[in-house]
Amino acid sequence: MKKLHHKYRSTWIDIIFSVAIILLTISAFLLVFPTKGLLSKKESPSTNATSPIQMEEIESSYPGVKIVTKTSNDPYSPFAIQYPQTNYTSFNDQILTYITEAQNHYIQKLKSKRQKNTKTSGELNISFETITHHSGNYSFVLVTNTNFSDVEAGTLEIRSFHLNPENGNHYSIEDLLHNDPTKLEKIASFVRAAIHEDPSLVGHVQEKSMEMHTQPFWNNYRNYAISDESLLFYFDEQTIADQTVGPPIVTLPIDIVAPFLIDVFQPAKPTDPNEDYPSTETPTKEDDDSTHDQSTTHTDNEHKVEPSKKLVALTFDDGPDPKITRQILDTLKKYEARATFFMLGSRVEYYPDVVNEVIEAGHEIGNHTWNHADLTKLSADRVQKEIESTSEMIEKISGHKPEAFRPPYGAVNKMVRFQTELPVVLWDVDSLDWKHRNPDTLLQLIKEQTKDGSIILMHDIHQATADGLDAVLSYLETEGFEFVTVAELNQTTD
Repeated sequence: MKKLHHKYRSTWIDIIFSVAIILLTISAFLLVFPTKGLLSKKESPSTNATSPIQMEEIESSYPGVKIVTKTSNDPYSPFAIQYPQTNYTSFNDQILTYITEAQNHYIQKLKSKRQKNTKTSGELNISFETITHHSGNYSFVLVTNTNFSDVEAGTLEIRSFHLNPENGNHYSIEDLLHNDPTKLEKIASFVRAAIHEDPSLVGHVQEKSMEMHTQPFWNNYRNYAISDESLLFYFDEQTIADQTVGPPIVTLPIDIVAPFLIDVFQPAKPTDPNEDYPSTETPTKEDDDSTHDQSTTHTDNEHKVEPSKKLVALTFDDGPDPKITRQILDTLKKYEARATFFMLGSRVEYYPDVVNEVIEAGHEIGNHTWNHADLTKLSADRVQKEIESTSEMIEKISGHKPEAFRPPYGAVNKMVRFQTELPVVLWDVDSLDWKHRNPDTLLQLIKEQTKDGSIILMHDIHQATADGLDAVLSYLETEGFEFVTVAELNQTTD
């Protein structure tokens, strides 16, 4: 019996000893490899470890290019970033370096502001546009928009990157101009002439600063893009014009710069000089059975608004998003609710399927500019391009023209209104979903502000908005509201 007892005691000692070793090993592992902050240095900095960064990578409509979308639900420093990635490490590293630096600058500036006012919040948006050339080369134009709650206007920065996704080649401005300073001098003279001839810059050019930033130095012209029609140069804010203009863009027709370009970027020539060019006439119904009715962004489903009911227009900005927008569509379908989606042209271009799903579900699509810029800080020319390029992309993708326009941040003045015939749509209920990122707060703010005829501002790029929408629609339905588009709401008030 004593031997048996001793055997049992030895077994228990062995078990306890083994468990202790395991616990010590786990503790040591956690000390060396903490569970928080496991993001690599190339991942964006976070001001709040409890707010995860959501990332998504999809194929784009451009061969060899993927789109990475990265968003943060940080309550006071949210961001929404979209950038290109390819099969070439050197290009990807350039993009990631820029993105990281932009985020670091944003976070550090916000931290500095919050030392003076802890209630200060910010928002960072980075989007990109792909400009193609017949040679197969792409110019990726990244637009970084930073805003803080303690200032009236944010900052806008444009940076360009270049790549041929088929062979990995990328051309600097030196490469483009044979590394010939005399050719750069000629280009610089064209740029200065274009600046003085631009009607949107009249009265805004800062001559001394403009002379300095347009001198024929390679560094002044590194920020460029090239298409089959033009060579574009991007300048920083307050370098060649005052702050009311924003970052100026100088466009030179390809014909006048062609003599100075390397062979790769020479204008395309028809393979057969005698070949007729395709007709540019709009096809008739008989010519193309796929021609869409372009009079409205709605589907053919009839929807009659009941005048006896209270009306509310749900609006969603900054999409489309391949995940969040679809979640919102599912919730809207559940309540048979119609809404208006104010879309960014830069995102419409990359998510065409989502655009068409919105239309097929019976919703209205509005124009929200191409890059979400503060239009009051741009030139009239640039404002017009932001709006028109977005409308053209929406129509190209869906066959429908947008019927309404919402300026980013609600920033609008007479100059902005003059650049479009679309009705400008603002809001009277601000859900502040971009700021709090909280489904409960979303519902509470909408409860407090919504009345008959209200237009509610939300965003279809934040997960918290999709999560909280069901409760919002349930409440509004219980209160007797009918969900209508902005166009339908306007019809009842005319």
